[in-house]
Amino acid sequence: DIEKWGKKQLNGTYSGLLGEIEIGRADIGLGDLHYTPYHLKLIDLSIPYITQCLTFLTPEIETDNSWQTLILPFHLDMWIAILITILLGGFLFYTLATFHLYIEHKDFTKPPPTPKPKAPSKLSIAINKVYRKFVKEPPKKPQRQIHLEKIRKKHGVLQYIKRKYSDISEKLSNSINEMLKEKPSTEGLYLFKDIDNSFLYTLSMLLVVSLPKMPTGWALRMLTGWWWLYCVLVVVAYRASLTAILANPAPRVTIDTLDQLAKSSLKCSGWGQQVKEFFLTSLDISGQKIGQRFEEVRDIETVVKQISNGNLAFYENIYYLKYISMKYSTKSNNDSRDTLINSTMQTSMSSLHIMSSCIINMPISLGLQKNSPLKPRVDTFMQRVIEAGLVKKWLNDVMLDITVTETEALSGNEEVKALMDLKKLYGGIVVLIVGSGLSILILLGELIHWYLVTKRSPHYDQYNVVKYYKTLRHY
Repeated sequence: DIEKWGKKQLNGTYSGLLGEIEIGRADIGLGDLHYTPYHLKLIDLSIPYITQCLTFLTPEIETDNSWQTLILPFHLDMWIAILITILLGGFLFYTLATFHLYIEHKDFTKPPPTPKPKAPSKLSIAINKVYRKFVKEPPKKPQRQIHLEKIRKKHGVLQYIKRKYSDISEKLSNSINEMLKEKPSTEGLYLFKDIDNSFLYTLSMLLVVSLPKMPTGWALRMLTGWWWLYCVLVVVAYRASLTAILANPAPRVTIDTLDQLAKSSLKCSGWGQQVKEFFLTSLDISGQKIGQRFEEVRDIETVVKQISNGNLAFYENIYYLKYISMKYSTKSNNDSRDTLINSTMQTSMSSLHIMSSCIINMPISLGLQKNSPLKPRVDTFMQRVIEAGLVKKWLNDVMLDITVTETEALSGNEEVKALMDLKKLYGGIVVLIVGSGLSILILLGELIHWYLVTKRSPHYDQYNVVKYYKTLRHY
């Protein structure tokens, strides 16, 4: 097919349509002649009569992300936000539980301890001695008064001893009574008094696992209620998204932009060397990358097979791409005698995809000989044809069968049924395998620590292992 348009030969001449016009064998050439400098060097071009969207025909690949089923319902930023809320919520539960434990164990009925009087300084003692000796000497007491004071002091010491022992007995009885009294109830606070348990129970509520007991503190109860509302919202959103993922078929990866095609490993192909030069001289970096791996093709059937195998992308106008897609689709359906061709073409049509974005909107013209006297008349005639709408009508007539076939194919597709298969449960199997592997590794680590650290410790007693762990807590 490439010879129909023309290709430069080894002797410098051109074959096909371009060669016929260049050497003067044809006055007018009608074909997919792009209005580019490449053609203007060889022949004259009339005014463009249509603009075509040039794009690529690429393979459509079905993704296999079934092992990510459990994390697909939320994006990465959503998972990060949920992790942050779990950490903040667990720390808040731990803080409130610690505060409640402090309140429950502290007795606010006792008066604050009175401060002890300060001992007099040496300077004040010396000043008092000097004052009593030289300024105000106390009068001498009679002998009988001194005797009575000694008796009172002796009686006071006895009273002091009696009062002291009575105070001790009273304190002892009070302490015994307090021990016999029921301690303040801290039921439910043990869930969050340890930081690790706090994070664990916070996560368990998010996984719709109920708490063993309701916390006693009202602040904890209020926080628990609002945390339940948050968990309901997250769980409902996750379940709805997961149901949609399981009910729908696996998404298909398509290439719809030039940047995506440049980043892929597909080879690019098209008709003629001028297309490769077009990409190589492009100012776009992605276009230059495509030009470096661009290849010329000659057989369209080979092209379709390579595209269906996921190795090639084909560059042409969008009308021709639709034409070859429907052509090989119809051929595969009608040719029931050759099962090999039938299966090949069905596979091809199930994996062909036309890029949604146009690489360039290229003007298309008629070809004329260089300095042809017919060019002004041809331009005038083409202008009238364009104004009359004949070009669009002819294009619609040519594409009518393709449009009808495409519409029937879209309307004839059966509705996708929400069927479950083993492949959609790969995510759960992956979670089980990872969890089992981590459990085995932790078990091996505990065994290694038991034999290499615990049993070699001087505090270890095989008949009283509890004492060893109490010793560890003490240190």
